[in-house]
Amino acid sequence: METIILTHWVKEEFKKKVMKKEIPDELVASHLTALRKQGFMKPVGIWLSVNNSWENWLEGNWDEWKFGKVCLLADLSFDTNLFIIDSKEKFLDEFLKLTGEKYGYDGMIPTKEDYMKKLRMIDKFHLELRKKYDGIWLKAAPFYAHRLDLDFDYFYPWDCESICVWNTDKITFTESKTEEKEIK
Repeated sequence: METIILTHWVKEEFKKKVMKKEIPDELVASHLTALRKQGFMKPVGIWLSVNNSWENWLEGNWDEWKFGKVCLLADLSFDTNLFIIDSKEKFLDEFLKLTGEKYGYDGMIPTKEDYMKKLRMIDKFHLELRKKYDGIWLKAAPFYAHRLDLDFDYFYPWDCESICVWNTDKITFTESKTEEKEIK
């Protein structure tokens, strides 16, 4: 079995609280507000990098992002129930199952109303996911295969293979590491 290294980056001032799973409301609220202002469709939770996927994406894309942040190693409990997206079809099937609607637009050129409807459907999807799963894992293969599909934009804002966990009972932060020692 392959060893998977999970990491989570956090502002220095939140490190102790996050390690104790005392996630500050302002951290979650600011994340959700920032995502919505940008029109992004990502779920809210603790975001984990898989085998340095986030750290590798940052290089050359957003080098200054790590400034003022520390990296924590994360462990998920053995019984964590993740919705694992290993294909676009699996995502589309689960989306239809949980929302009762197909993902996407009816017409060729979406209107602002189409986009707003889709955001509401995605919100519903995320709410239903939270009832059924502890988190979501977008694997690398479907992400890279479909990130830029014109008719399918759900994967686009993820940047790289990632896990988002909303059930904090399933996650522990075992130690912190520094960029200089571990991430290069």
